[in-house]
Amino acid sequence: MKRTALFTLTAAVAMSLAGPRGLSDAPKSGSPDPAEEIRTLEKAFDEAIVRRDVSALDQMTSDDFVLISLHGDLHAKAEVLNYFVTHASELEYRETDSLRIRVYGDAAVVTGRTRQTVQEKGKDQRDAYLFAHVYIRQKGRWLLVAAQLTRVGMQ
Repeated sequence: MKRTALFTLTAAVAMSLAGPRGLSDAPKSGSPDPAEEIRTLEKAFDEAIVRRDVSALDQMTSDDFVLISLHGDLHAKAEVLNYFVTHASELEYRETDSLRIRVYGDAAVVTGRTRQTVQEKGKDQRDAYLFAHVYIRQKGRWLLVAAQLTRVGMQ
């Protein structure tokens, strides 16, 4: 159960569906609309989660990234990345909506809702949750520094 919860909370870090993207497609500062930069980064991060691309996830998160799970557990970046290396859960379905992006200079807060189905040990686990992501812009790049999840009923 704890493994499924960690995968679910880790997968939740990334939000909306998009076509395959590499880190080179991730937004850089200087774009006329920082909210669009963040929206693009959310999509790229989501694709990295689906592909289990630990290298891309590492580059998109700050060194001090923290994740607060659906169960209220705190997970450091190394623990989250290690989970993708050591566990074989697969994301079968994922949909994000209600995305709201608020930019405050070199910081941004993103909220939304995600619904997904995760396959683990031959069983589907369906989850829906609200999330909050906090980004900072450092050295011309947006980095995810924190994520928090709250489980809600499947709708």
